[in-house]
Amino acid sequence: MPENTNYIVYLVELSQRGRKNAFLDLCEVNLKSVFTTAYRLTKDVDKSTYISIQTFLTVWDNIKSFDLRLSFTNWVKGISVKISLHELFKYEEKSGPIEIPSHVVFDNQKIEHLLLHLPRMERIIFVLHDFERYNYHEIRDFLEDLSYDEIKTILIDTRNFLMSKIGI
Repeated sequence: MPENTNYIVYLVELSQRGRKNAFLDLCEVNLKSVFTTAYRLTKDVDKSTYISIQTFLTVWDNIKSFDLRLSFTNWVKGISVKISLHELFKYEEKSGPIEIPSHVVFDNQKIEHLLLHLPRMERIIFVLHDFERYNYHEIRDFLEDLSYDEIKTILIDTRNFLMSKIGI
């Protein structure tokens, strides 16, 4: 769903003036997107909830310095990705089967199931590029240890793997 620029800008301006109800509306507009991104990256509902809360606390703390010429949604999503990656790399990934809670609903269960079973780095790169539409340079900014070529290679290999699993 495209960002309603006039409405979002209006809510941001009110939020920058300290209007908490306007900020709550901004949170509501962006909550599903922030949570879904965090879940796809971390595979953990509780961690995704924590990341969503931390994202909006960080946004509130920095809302006055937000530049209205930028996309608010992209700014929020970037904060969410940074917090997600920090949480993801803070602890070693747990091994074992992944259970998708019944209240987490996706448009394509098979793709989501495959996605959640990808190795961590492949999942991160695929989600950031193909779901969240970050370009290679932006992904490189999040994952400084990888080169552009490594990111591209991982993405191509991941796409090929997923296509083979879904029969394309």
